[in-house]
Amino acid sequence: MRIRIIIIGCLSLFICSCTSPRYLPSSETIDVNAYGSYIRISTNKTGNISGELISIDSTTIVVLKQSLNKCVSVLLKDVHRFSLRYAKPKQYGWTIPVYTLSTIIHGSMLVFTAPINLMVTIVVTMSSEDAFQYNEKNMSYEKLKMFARFPQGIPLNIDVASIKEEPKQP
Repeated sequence: MRIRIIIIGCLSLFICSCTSPRYLPSSETIDVNAYGSYIRISTNKTGNISGELISIDSTTIVVLKQSLNKCVSVLLKDVHRFSLRYAKPKQYGWTIPVYTLSTIIHGSMLVFTAPINLMVTIVVTMSSEDAFQYNEKNMSYEKLKMFARFPQGIPLNIDVASIKEEPKQP
C-alpha cells in the first residue's frame, strides 16, 4: 500500500510539472494570440531547435530560439521532423490523486474501483498532453504557416534581428 501511495505521488508530481511556453494561449484564447506557436525542429545538420515559430516560406523556417533569444533560420530541406504546439494543454494532473482517493466511499469495492480510477485518470491526463499539437505526419508546410507570428512572411519594415522574446511580467 505504501509503495502505491509513493507511485501515485511521483506520477502526480511528474504530470503536474510539465509546462508550456508562456506565450502560448490557453485553449479559450487561441484566436486572439499575437505570437507564433511553439515548434520543436529536428534537423539533419544542426540538431534540435525549439522556440516560437516566426515565419515560414518556400525554403526556410524562422524560429525565435528560446535559449538564445534570437531568430534562427532553418532550411526546409534540412528539417527531419517537427512538432508544433499551438495552445497550452489543459492540466488534469490533479484528477489522479483526487479521483483515486475518492474511491474510499466505495467501501470494500475500493479494491476494484481504485485501480480502475487510477488507470482512467492517468490515461486522460496523458492524452491531454497531446492535445493542441501537430507534427510533420499530419501537417504540411503550407498549413504550418497559419501558426506563425507572421503567417504571410516577415514584413519588410521588420528586422529579423530585432524580434525578441517578450520580457517576463511580474
